[in-house]
Amino acid sequence: MYEFYVDVDAGAWTRIKIVAAGTKAQLYVNEADQPCLIVNDLKLGESHGQVALWTGSDTEAYFAKLEVK
Repeated sequence: MYEFYVDVDAGAWTRIKIVAAGTKAQLYVNEADQPCLIVNDLKLGESHGQVALWTGSDTEAYFAKLEVK
């Protein structure tokens, strides 16, 4: 239901920024001015909890400089 396409360079870092507030979230890739994905109906609304990072089982991924505010 929530998918999008964005060009990324293999072997290069991809910067991702997620802005979530209340029942809305916006996803920005590589410092874009406009979000490439907008979700207007997050089911939990304002909540507290953990953050998980996931990639496909056949994908090698590295995460750096993770910041949660």
